[in-house]
Amino acid sequence: MLFMNKLLKKILECDHKVIAGCLVAAFILSLIPVLYLSGYVHATGDDYGYGARTHAAWLESRSLWQTLKAAAATSEYYWYGWQGTWFTIFLMALQPEVFSSGGYWIVPWLMLGLNIFATSLLLHYLMVKRMRLPSATWLCADMLLLLSMIQFMPSTKSGIFWYNGAAHYIVPYFLALLAVYSFFRFEDTQKKCFLFLACVCMFCLGGSSYLAPLFALIVLVYLLMFRSRKEKHLFWLVLPGAIELTGLCVSFLSPGNKKRGGEEFGFHWMLAVRTILCCFKEGVLTVIQYVREYPLIFLCLFVAAVLIFEAFCRQENPVRFPKPVLFVGLMFCLYCAMFAPGIYAGVEVSGGVPNTIFQIFLLTLLADIVYVAGWAAGRCRQSGKRIEVIRIRCAALPFLALGLVLLYGQKGTLKSSTFYECYEYIASGQADDYKAQMEERLAILLDPSQKEAELPAMNSDQGPLMHMEVMEDPEEWTNSVVRQFYQKDRVVRVPRQ
Repeated sequence: MLFMNKLLKKILECDHKVIAGCLVAAFILSLIPVLYLSGYVHATGDDYGYGARTHAAWLESRSLWQTLKAAAATSEYYWYGWQGTWFTIFLMALQPEVFSSGGYWIVPWLMLGLNIFATSLLLHYLMVKRMRLPSATWLCADMLLLLSMIQFMPSTKSGIFWYNGAAHYIVPYFLALLAVYSFFRFEDTQKKCFLFLACVCMFCLGGSSYLAPLFALIVLVYLLMFRSRKEKHLFWLVLPGAIELTGLCVSFLSPGNKKRGGEEFGFHWMLAVRTILCCFKEGVLTVIQYVREYPLIFLCLFVAAVLIFEAFCRQENPVRFPKPVLFVGLMFCLYCAMFAPGIYAGVEVSGGVPNTIFQIFLLTLLADIVYVAGWAAGRCRQSGKRIEVIRIRCAALPFLALGLVLLYGQKGTLKSSTFYECYEYIASGQADDYKAQMEERLAILLDPSQKEAELPAMNSDQGPLMHMEVMEDPEEWTNSVVRQFYQKDRVVRVPRQ
């Protein structure tokens, strides 16, 4: 009992710096099995299809310039034949195995790095520089957000381990957050370097998967609506907005879109109205789904809310948060808008779409938490109440305990985490089997004397990793792209002896 009292006292008096240190340690530990698998990943499926021309150019010339020209040719080919996202197709054509058969290990490090950097950069600027919160509070919120975002990502394949999927969704997410960061930096400093950075990001977003460009554009519209009257220099941000819209028009006009979406694909007013209504319906249903499937993320963000409210209560020179209901409504609209491209297109979406929707949901939810916490702290100051940290934590403790009890009753939540999925894949021995069999295949595919490659069959279900299996029929799509990439006459799957 004495030990429990001492532990409770330490929790109630714990400094934000100590909490931040513990969360950073937990975050790093959570990534160990994920990054361990970087030694096991390999290109698959679309990686070969989009990388065939660039791989051939690299083998023939060993020239980066010639390879980039081949990537541009690939983007043009697919613009006419499949889809209009010219920038991300250019990136897809540069998958690591284009340059080295052992280079794919960089994919998890790169995609996690882009995700962590962009999220942390934007949060740091908004929370520390603009809202004057302590760095330790930002770090606590940042770690809790990233833990939720990475550990409960709907598709680890398209978000971490598969270059093709991650280049199409994680890279645009990174560019969108970097663009938003540039908007705020330009608003505060009027420096043209941030306007230039915004233009570069928005140019690239113009040829990317549609969710991230839509996110950046809506944030820009919000900023111009509510801030440009007081700060006239913000009208310069119309330029990056126009650049992105021009790029998106090029993407929309792609002949490949009709080949992929059918002859009826195009703009229709009634479909646009229906899409807007369906977005709100899907937004509500998806939040309910998150509550059921990922209750731990709400527990993490509850802790973030308590810490942020504490920090605002301590502020001597507080920032004003005047219209919380309006802000929460705008953030909800921003989140719901992420469903629009998939609903409008009416086609089956890839795993990267739920990932981006999930990421934007968490970002907008944290934005709501920060804004409402700042507003609530301001109301407390206006009423003359002085709220001590220990009183805040005493009030939050029963809710936290209830959350932990409910979480214990849903042990499946932890088993659905990226950490557990990767750990189980490694501990079961399946990862080592996959690595051995892929190395066996690569030895055949990289052998120039074997023009007809007979690949021993293997399991297509590879847990957190993406693997598109070749088939017995050499005319199947996967067989065809593998054959093109490795310049074989024939690729076929044969029974494993």
